[in-house]
Amino acid sequence: MITNSDSNGFHSHDRRRFPRYYVTSRLTLAIEDESQKESLGLGEPQDISLGGVRVANLPSGTNVKIGDQLGLLLLDGEDALSLMGEVVHHSTADTFGVEFRDLTNQDQRAVGDLIGRLHARL
Repeated sequence: MITNSDSNGFHSHDRRRFPRYYVTSRLTLAIEDESQKESLGLGEPQDISLGGVRVANLPSGTNVKIGDQLGLLLLDGEDALSLMGEVVHHSTADTFGVEFRDLTNQDQRAVGDLIGRLHARL
């Protein structure tokens, strides 16, 4: 299940360019460190937008640093979406934000479709 966080009252100083949707249904996120070419494991996407994803509970999340380039594989039961991203901030010790990088028009549509499928499950 997914909900639009704009309804939760983000302030006008919020720097996000895209609405954020909280993920509350099954969405699997496999993460790989692109520079090390090694798997970092499975994380839990807390929310997603056309611009990125917030990741929680990644077992090796404490090793992830701002600026790290990550390969992301999002699986929602209907499709698998492979994207590139860069860690842009750490929210808490076990939560960090990833901004999608180098998205093609097809990638953007695929992320939008994924959000639409998750939102339809409300």
